Amino acid sequence: MNTLFYAMITGHLIADFWLQPESWIESKRENGWKSKHLFLHAAIASVLPVMFTLQIDLWWFVPAIFVTHYFIDVLKSKTSDNLLFFLIDQALHITILWALLTFATSIVLEESFTDFWVYAAGFVLVTTPAGILIGKFLQPITRIESKSMKADASAWIGIIERILILIIILAGQFQAIGFLVAAKSVFRFSEIKKEGNPKAEYFLLGTLVSFLVAVVVGIGIRYLGRS
Repeated sequence: MNTLFYAMITGHLIADFWLQPESWIESKRENGWKSKHLFLHAAIASVLPVMFTLQIDLWWFVPAIFVTHYFIDVLKSKTSDNLLFFLIDQALHITILWALLTFATSIVLEESFTDFWVYAAGFVLVTTPAGILIGKFLQPITRIESKSMKADASAWIGIIERILILIIILAGQFQAIGFLVAAKSVFRFSEIKKEGNPKAEYFLLGTLVSFLVAVVVGIGIRYLGRS
């Protein structure tokens, strides 16, 4: 894999999740290809990944990514807001970046910067992107509307929790994850012990999925960082 991919995927994640407010997503669904926010989002999503590569010769990637990102998001706006279409949407965006770097250029990232972008992509991934992924996974199981997954206190707790797990894994202190699980369970014990409490079920399942995502990303970073 071209090492520039890690820089571009970091830019994509930041543009698609950190820099795309909920109001822009709603605008895309309401107005489709006519949405001015769709145009602005596609511009950011095409410039940021290329900018992170620090390669001026790849300037022509910007219009290529813009056009593909724009039309993929137009199609996404006409589909259901569920996990399947979320994964398809992200897979298409990422495949475009991979294809450009694999078949359209021989430029690669300096080895000294590779680890930085691997770590950067991992840490960005476990924040808002992972939170949205987990929310869409839990939605049909717990019958909780996706709007409840906005960046409230619970969402921020999940983000910080995954970042801590990532740091623990990268430090090689896997046993500390058990203490983190125990500490969180103690604070929510009063909810968990209530039989039939849907919030308790959501908490338990959400915690396990959140931890799983963080662990998988952490192991992935350790593997890629050594490659």
